[in-house]
Amino acid sequence: MGRIIVAAFAVVLVCMVGGFLSLGMFPPALVQQDVHRDLSLASAPAAPPPMAIAAPAPLPVMPLGKPAAAQ
Repeated sequence: MGRIIVAAFAVVLVCMVGGFLSLGMFPPALVQQDVHRDLSLASAPAAPPPMAIAAPAPLPVMPLGKPAAAQ
């Protein structure tokens, strides 16, 4: 029974400490220095002009049924 009380008290204590940390009760962290530097990037190569879309080729016309001579 005593172990359960100690474990419950430990859980409550950890939650309280986490709550203080999340609410900002401690001083703020130091300001971090910027890691990234501005790099001069080469201009992107010019894209080729878009190709004109050609008209689709006509479909071949075929009869839907069998010819009368094949029957």
